[in-house]
Amino acid sequence: MVTEAHPGSHEQAKKSVPATAPGRVWALVTGGSSGMGEALAAGLLGRGCHVVLLARDPGRLAAAALRLGGGTETLALDVGDADAVAAAMTALLGRLGPPGWVVASAGIALPGRFLDQPLAEHEAQWRTNYLGSLHVVHALAPSMARAGRGQVILVSSAAALGGFAGYAAYAPSKWALRGLGDILSLELGAHGVRVLTAFPPDTDTPQLAEESARRPAFTARFAAGSRPLTPGFVAGRILAAADRGARHVAPGFGASLLLWAGRPWARYLEAAQRRLLRRHPEDSR
Repeated sequence: MVTEAHPGSHEQAKKSVPATAPGRVWALVTGGSSGMGEALAAGLLGRGCHVVLLARDPGRLAAAALRLGGGTETLALDVGDADAVAAAMTALLGRLGPPGWVVASAGIALPGRFLDQPLAEHEAQWRTNYLGSLHVVHALAPSMARAGRGQVILVSSAAALGGFAGYAAYAPSKWALRGLGDILSLELGAHGVRVLTAFPPDTDTPQLAEESARRPAFTARFAAGSRPLTPGFVAGRILAAADRGARHVAPGFGASLLLWAGRPWARYLEAAQRRLLRRHPEDSR
């Protein structure tokens, strides 16, 4: 994975962009109980938004709401359950109207060797990372299009900017989000709704700690020595990109080089991985 160090915090996410006037604008943030989702929620709270935090674990949601302070409500829900998402979004729309922001940040990362990894882990990551985002946006986008306004943010990954050994079960779900975002930016853009796809590299979150513990040897060796970005820094860059009307953002130098230099830099990183695999054949056994 592409990583880079940078300081940051909830306060950085809030202060990185000017706050808008408080009002009835509301934002939905999936994966909002920790990490990047929580930092994005903090930034939106700083703009005067009413923020609905969505995640699976009620206890972690309640703790995040306490850390963030007032202006939030929580919704315990599995984004992979299409029917439950549709029902919950219908209820929110009936109570709050069209959202100003929809941030699809919920995701899981289960790295592993393709030859070892069960199909269930491929399916679980597709269900949460791609279908979970699709369920939420599909339920809310029509109301935003009718209102002629709003911002959708799809949190993809730097893993969707190149090939990274050990992520065959994870990266395709994030590549799919990239494709969805590019198409929605055209279709929803015609209705005044902006769509931004974000490609964050490794970010210092509870999920990264779990992910790192199960990386295959060759993936861990490639990532050795790199330091993750902070959630506040990443969230600040994402919200600033939304303000510019950008379609893509890749926080940090390495990820942004992958985004803007494209295939030449991706091929360089893939070649570096091949060299490591040849030098350490024991890693792939």
